[in-house]
Amino acid sequence: MKKKLLSMALAASLAATMVCGTTVFAEESGNPITLTVWAPFTGSDGDVLREIVSTYNDTNTDNITVELDIMDNDTLQSKLPTAVSTGTGPSFVLVGIEYVHQYAENGLIEDISDFWETEGIDESNYYENVVSKSYVGESLYGVPMQYNVQYLYYNKDIFEAAGLDPDSPPATLEELKEAAIACTDADNNQYGLGLPYDYGAYPVYLWANGGDVISTDGTENLLNSQENNDTLTWLQELVITEGVSPQGLTAVDADTMFQAGQLAMYTSGPWNINGLTELGVNYGITAIPAGSDGAYSAEGGCSYMLIAGADDATRAAVYDFMAYWISDSTLKEWSTRNGFPVWSYSLLEDEDIQSNEILSSVSAATEIGRDWHLNLTFGSQIDNDVMQPMMEKILSGSDVTESLQEASDILDGIIAE
Repeated sequence: MKKKLLSMALAASLAATMVCGTTVFAEESGNPITLTVWAPFTGSDGDVLREIVSTYNDTNTDNITVELDIMDNDTLQSKLPTAVSTGTGPSFVLVGIEYVHQYAENGLIEDISDFWETEGIDESNYYENVVSKSYVGESLYGVPMQYNVQYLYYNKDIFEAAGLDPDSPPATLEELKEAAIACTDADNNQYGLGLPYDYGAYPVYLWANGGDVISTDGTENLLNSQENNDTLTWLQELVITEGVSPQGLTAVDADTMFQAGQLAMYTSGPWNINGLTELGVNYGITAIPAGSDGAYSAEGGCSYMLIAGADDATRAAVYDFMAYWISDSTLKEWSTRNGFPVWSYSLLEDEDIQSNEILSSVSAATEIGRDWHLNLTFGSQIDNDVMQPMMEKILSGSDVTESLQEASDILDGIIAE
């Protein structure tokens, strides 16, 4: 059915037309069609993405060419609304799943609920919790490209030198504290735990001890609680009193220090796996340690989304590429080269996947994923205006209770807008 739809769509136009910035050559059925996709993959994973797109261009039999335009996320987000409204945007985008609801509500992307049937793909072969992140209500607005949670990275060499078992990373927050202190040697610029103020997933620590930031529906402010106060005080003491992390640390700094062997542990997503492996760092990955309420990790991921206003030819061609991406062969390449967890049941049976130590660790850590404002249109505002300023103050030694109250007041204003 896919090929029939594509051929019919390509034959529907008798001349080259511009649709959402995409030149569609369709003088007759089977003539070329060129798609553009915007993506914020500026790291080493962007190089892998380019290679996979290039392979698709060389091997697909439908005369489809995908042109990949990589830019930083801030640029993409600022350009996209105007580009869509003026018809100068891409054919489709590859962005974080936190934008699905916002884009759908603002009319930037198309409902693609017919994708599974059109492409003849069994939706149940993919993790329901992954696919569901691209739905708004009962309507599908994206096809998952990758899924991830946050993980604890640790340097096995530093662990061993500190007298710790490199094969037994911390499983609880108390063990995390003990290991961080043991691995800290500030005189030699070595620290036990990176705690950057601009880290976007501090709720993992709040959740671990029974706290939270906001209700799932975005209507209730949960930030100013005793549980959160206690956890934030604990984090502040790690930095200010115990000195396990440099003050004023940024997420970029933490990446650099871990790569250089100056940081024993820090939390991040799987996008650093490829680079660390290439650098030869002797590292391990494990789940975020548990607190008094358990272990949780902030979910994330990206999806391909069809830009609003797409004609039938563009829709059919984009569907073809989306189907190519979620094939086991493509997902396998992406996971094995970048370390992202597998979310296809059929791919999980692959022997190479089962024998990969890093992927096994990542997949196990994925089980504790939890939604962090993914369905809220003001989710990024919570990160930028509430959490980051609050953590910057607290991790620099400001009064925790006052900083928490200030942040909570700002969150009240965001909810009320």
